[in-house]
Amino acid sequence: MHATQAGMARRLTTLRVALVHPWVFFGLASVAGALAGLSVVPWGAPPLLWLTLIPLWEAVGRRSIAQGLMPAAGWGGAALLTSHIWLLWLHPLGWLGVPNPLSRPLTVLLWLLVGGGGSLVVGLWWWLARFYPLPGYRGALTMALLWGCGEVLLAHGPLFWLGLSTVAAPYDRALAGLGSLAGPGLLAAVQVLAGWWLWRFCKAPSGERSRWLAGGAVMVIALHSLGLMALVDIQGSPIRMGVLQPVIPTRQKFTWTAVVALERRLTLAMNRAVQRGAPWLLLPEGTLALDQSPPTVEGIGLVTGGFRREQRGLRSSLLVYPAGARDPTMALDKHRLVLLGEWLPWRGLLANDGLSAVGGLQPGPAERLLEGKPLPWRAGVAICYEISQAHGLAEATHDGAQLLLAVANLDPYPRLLHQQFLALAQQRAIENGRWLVVVSNTGPTALINSQGKITAQLDPAVVASTVWDVPLGTALTPYSRIGDWPLMISGLLLALNRRPVNQPASP
Repeated sequence: MHATQAGMARRLTTLRVALVHPWVFFGLASVAGALAGLSVVPWGAPPLLWLTLIPLWEAVGRRSIAQGLMPAAGWGGAALLTSHIWLLWLHPLGWLGVPNPLSRPLTVLLWLLVGGGGSLVVGLWWWLARFYPLPGYRGALTMALLWGCGEVLLAHGPLFWLGLSTVAAPYDRALAGLGSLAGPGLLAAVQVLAGWWLWRFCKAPSGERSRWLAGGAVMVIALHSLGLMALVDIQGSPIRMGVLQPVIPTRQKFTWTAVVALERRLTLAMNRAVQRGAPWLLLPEGTLALDQSPPTVEGIGLVTGGFRREQRGLRSSLLVYPAGARDPTMALDKHRLVLLGEWLPWRGLLANDGLSAVGGLQPGPAERLLEGKPLPWRAGVAICYEISQAHGLAEATHDGAQLLLAVANLDPYPRLLHQQFLALAQQRAIENGRWLVVVSNTGPTALINSQGKITAQLDPAVVASTVWDVPLGTALTPYSRIGDWPLMISGLLLALNRRPVNQPASP
C-alpha cells in the first residue's frame, strides 16, 4: 500500500513539474500539437484530437508568455508541421525549374514557413483569450467560435488549409453531420470545445469530476444525434459516369512516351465506358496539355482537366468535349491557384509567372458551378486545392449543383496528402448533401455518397478505369442554403460582448 502511494506521489510530482517548468511544458504542448496534426488523418479520430487539445487549453488558461504563449505557439507549429509533412516530397524541384542544389533547402524552408504560420495563428488565438474570462463556459464558447471563424477565413486564403473539421468525416460521420448545419467552422468549434471540456474535467476537484463527466457525455451524445439526423441520404435516379485514373508521372508528363501512353489509356477507358452505358468520362486535373486534342470514341464525351489560353493568359480548366468533338465547347477555369507552383506573389517582377512546368497561370472566376449544354446535369467543381474551400461548393450547390466533382493531380505527393484530400472530399459531400466523385492522377479516385461514406474506390498508383452510378440531388442543406454567416455572426457577437477579466486563471 505504501509503495503504491509513493509511486502515485512520484507521478503527481513529475506531472506538476511538467506543468510548471516552462520548457518542459513547451515540449509537452509541442508533442500534443504533433499528435493533433497526425490526428487530422490518417491515424486519428475525434477523441484523440480532443485529448491533444488539453495542453493547448492549459496554455490558454495561463497569461504569461513563457507559460502560455510559447506552449500555444509550439502546439500550433507542431500541428502544421506534422499535417503538412508531405511538402517535403516536393524535392527534387528540377521539374519546376529549380536547380538541384537549391531544391532540398527550399523545400525544407517552405515546410518550416508553414509551421511558423501555425505558430503565429495559434499564438494570436492565445492572445485573444486574454480578453475573456477563462476557464468559464462563456469564455470557452467564445474562443471556440473564434477558432471556427478563423478556420473559415484561412480557407479563403491561398494555401491548402487542413482544419480540425477534417478529423470527423473519415472516422465519425455522425459528428461530421454537424457540418451540414453550419459548415466546417462549426465542426471545428465543437472539437475545440470538446477539448476544453476534457481540460476542465482534468482540472476539476475529484468530487466534481463525475458531474463534468456526465455533462460532457450528455453533450457528446446530443451532438452526435443532431449530426446523424442532419445527414442527407440521396436515393434518386442515378446517372452513369466513367472515371479514369491515368497514373502519368508529373515529372514525365510532357514527354512523348507519356503522351502516347495517355492516349492509349484514354481510348481504352472510353471504349470500356461506352460498353457499360456511360455517356461521359471524367479525368483528373491537367490531363491534357495545351492545344492537345483527345481521341474520339463514338457515343461518349469527356470532362477532363486541361489547359487553355485566353487573352489574359494561360488557365488550368475543366474542359467539356461532347462525343466526337476534338475541341472543348465548355470550360470552368481553376480559381484557386497553387502558391509558387502556379503563381508568384511578385508576378510581374520576374520573367516567369510561376514555377510549374506550364509556367504561370491566371485564375478564373470564383463560381464553381459547371452547367449548360451538352451536359445533362449540373455539377459543383473543385479543382485540386479548391476542395479545402467549403464555401465554393456550398455556393455551387445553392445555385443548382446536383452532384460534386473533385479533380486533382496530387503527384508526386505521398499517400498522406491523398488521404487528407479524400477526408476533405468526404466532408464536402456531407456539408452539401450531394454525391461526390473524386478523380486524381495517381489517386485517390473514389465515389462518396451524400453521407460522406466512400462507396467505391480505385487502388492508388494503378492505371484503372470504371463506371459508377451517381445519384443526383436537389434538396439544400442548411449550410448550402445559408453558408458560414450564422457562425461568423455568432462568433462576432460573442467576441464583442465580452465581460471584464478580473484575474487570470491559476496555473
